[in-house]
Formats: sequence, structure tokens, C-alpha cells
Amino acid sequence: MLERLRVRLGELLRLGADSLLGSGVPSARASDDAGWNLVTAGDGPSDRGWTEIREDLTDALEAWRRNAWVRQIVRLLTAYVVGDGITVTSERVSVGRWVDKFWSHPQNRIDGRLAAWSDELCRSGELFLALFPNQVDGMQYVRAIPASQIQRVETDAEDYERETGYLEIVPGQIEPRRWPSQHEAQALEPCLVHFTVNKPIGATRGESDLTPVLPWAKRYTDWLRDRVRYNKIRSELATAEIVLDDDTQVEAKKQQYRANPPTRGSIYVHGRGEELKFPAANIAAFEAKDDGRALRLAMATSGDIPLHFFSEGDTATRATAVEMGDPTHRFYRQRQRELGGMLVDLAEVAYRRHLAVLRGIKEKGLGSWLRRGDLGLEYEAADISRADNKAMADAARTIVEAFAVMKENGWITDELAIRLAFKFAGEVLTDEEVSEILEAGTNDDNDGDVGSGGTNGASGGSDAEQGGVLAALAAAAERMAEDWSEWER
Repeated sequence: MLERLRVRLGELLRLGADSLLGSGVPSARASDDAGWNLVTAGDGPSDRGWTEIREDLTDALEAWRRNAWVRQIVRLLTAYVVGDGITVTSERVSVGRWVDKFWSHPQNRIDGRLAAWSDELCRSGELFLALFPNQVDGMQYVRAIPASQIQRVETDAEDYERETGYLEIVPGQIEPRRWPSQHEAQALEPCLVHFTVNKPIGATRGESDLTPVLPWAKRYTDWLRDRVRYNKIRSELATAEIVLDDDTQVEAKKQQYRANPPTRGSIYVHGRGEELKFPAANIAAFEAKDDGRALRLAMATSGDIPLHFFSEGDTATRATAVEMGDPTHRFYRQRQRELGGMLVDLAEVAYRRHLAVLRGIKEKGLGSWLRRGDLGLEYEAADISRADNKAMADAARTIVEAFAVMKENGWITDELAIRLAFKFAGEVLTDEEVSEILEAGTNDDNDGDVGSGGTNGASGGSDAEQGGVLAALAAAAERMAEDWSEWER
């Protein structure tokens, strides 16, 4: 802590001296002083100092580059969260068509960037994406800027949650580059969009997922390095003792081993009249094993990952592994929702800026115009765990069968059964969607009546009334459960 304070004060004094030498008088406004910008990295009441934030970001990146455990933590999160990909769609055809074009544009190719964005979000706790407009057709080109280069987040004086600009440290330049936020940028100038995770209330910047992991990763690395060094020393200390009955042959035997020395350890030759003792290097490896596992467990706990995710499965059965993996899967689902929401926001900002270019809106501050209307955007992502699909299919089949019995006894209506069935499946239907399902079920029933012919049509209608839409839902749930059972096998 004292070292960080010393470095920070040194930077402030150096920048203050530069200001005095350059202009003769330092600036009277704190917000314009380069040294003041180093004190905090944002205008929020809970923001930390820039020097401290940059140190954490640098440490996280260096650990990701060099430490296998840290790299695996980030790799696992990205593999589960991004998976087979995340796409953004829209119920409005024109919007969806443009978003697809934006997504797959040769200058963007966002599918290929998602893994790197997820890694950056894990390492830094925030994501800075710059949008560059094409002044002809309004297409937006996206580029990521490392969080370690964003020195400060500027916000509205009355609302720290409304970000207005960002100061980027550019190598080779003294003054930082200022990026306007989406709320302040004109339609034809680039803007920066900021996304965060692990953000405390009152702060403008996110926190890295690796911050609690790094101290334990360093301790484990040091412990493992010491273990290797100690075992090497023990091997080098190993000595073979050779005792000769004839003392006159001792010197000749020594010369023999000097000509052909051993690769490890040493050999000491002496006669009967000499006694030799060597201190033993007792490493006690069985005790160190528990220490190593405790350090690995601390790392895994800090990263919210069970040990068997690191191929250490000797301490867990299949049943315990399933239970231990559930909190991790929940965390991955939460991060997937956060990343999916960020992509939806990015697509919305890009589309509205595209329209602003086409319509020639050039005044500063497009914030209110950017929020007009619902674009119907949503994201689609792969399931975190395929085992969840099997469990959901079995649950859907069971609940639909139960609703069918309730419907047969007159305890429930088709409409209420459909709403409850989809609610148990994690989907909430609108009134229009429920009406479409009921209408489709009625049409299927009428088709069956016509096909049966004659008086059987009446009985067919009564059978359909008993089964109705629930029979179709039960059959679909049954097929879904069988498909997932076949996949597991």
C-alpha cells in the first residue's frame, strides 16, 4: 500500500512540475489538470484511483499470459458463456436485416470477436467498444479498446450514471484522447460505448473477475517453484558412500570416479578407518501435497470454479461433481445474460446511429433521439449445460401430463394450462402467442374431424375436446425428452 502511494505521489509531482515548466502557472480547474485525473478514474463516489486500477489491469493481463490456472479460468468462462456463439435478432424485419449485415460485415465479423470480448470482460471487468460511422451508408464499424488505456470516465455533473466521455492514453502522446459517449457524440463522429460487470454501487468502472484469484495464483506458483527447486537440491545432495577394506586403493578409486563422474549427486570413497555422515534433506512430500491442494482450492473458489473443472477429479464423485458444478453454471448463465444484453445494446446504438447518418442528424447529443421506439431486439445463445435441457424436457413432460389430467377433470382451461406449462419451462407467453397456439390446436382438431368422416366426426370432436392442445404439448414434451435421452446415450 505504501509503495502504491509513493508511486502515485511521484506521478502527481512529476505532472505538476511539467505543468509549471510548460505554462508558468498550473491550471486552477481540477478537472483540467492532468495530475488530478490520476487521482480517480471516474466521477462516481466509489471510484478508485487510476494508478491502482491500471496496476490491477496490468497484473490480470500478465497473469493471463503466463499463468496456466488463470488462463484456464478465463478460457472456461468464455467457452461456456460464448459457446457456439451469441446472435442478436429482431422481430422487425428491416431492423433484423440491418443487424445481420452489421454483424457479418467484413470490417466487423462480430462472431469472431465474441471470445476476445468475453476474455477482456473477465480480465478487466469492463468493455470499451468504439463505433466508427461510414458517412455514406451509415454502417458502423466496431473496434475494442483495452480498458487499461482508458484513464478516466467522465460523467454528468448531476448524474454519475450518465457517462459523457472517456479519456484514452495514447502511446507517444502527452495529452489523452477524448472519446464522446453515445449520448454526446454527433452522428458522423466516432463514439465509445462502455459496458461493465462487477461494478460496485457508486462506481463508474467494473472490477476484474481475476482480482480475488491473483494473490492465490501467485502463492501457488511460488509454492510450486519452491517444490521443484527443493527436490532438485535433494537430488544433488544425494551421495553414494563406498568403503574399501584396502586403504591403499582409496586414491585410485577416487581417480576412477573423477574420470567418469555421475550425472546427479556425488560419490565419496574412503577406507575403513574413516566414518562419514551426511545431513538428510527431508522434504516431507506427503505434507506438502495438502498445502498444494489448499492453494488450488483457494484459487478455484476465488474463480467460482470447482476443482474437477481443472481435471482434478480424484476428490469428487459424479454426484458431488454435479452439485459442485451447479453454482458455477449459474454464474456462467448470469454472465451470458449480461454479455447478451451488452450485444443487444451495442446493436441498438449502432442501428440508431446508422439512421441518424441517413437522416442527416448532425446536432450534438443524440441521447433522446437514440431512445425512441422499440426495435424488438433480443439475443439468442446456446445453453450453458446440455444436461439442463434433458431435465427441462422431463419436467415439461411431467407437468403437461399433470395438466392434462386437471383439464379432463375440469379443474383448468386450455389457456391457463398453456401459460403454466410454458412458465415452468422458463418462457412467458404474450396473449397473442397463447391465442396462436389455441388456434393452431383447434385447426388440427378440425382436420382430424374431417378425416374421420361420418358420425365418427362427432366422437372425434369430443376426444379432441378432452385432449385438446394439452395432448399435442404432451406429445411434443415426450419427443423432446426422448431426443435428449438419446443424446445422453
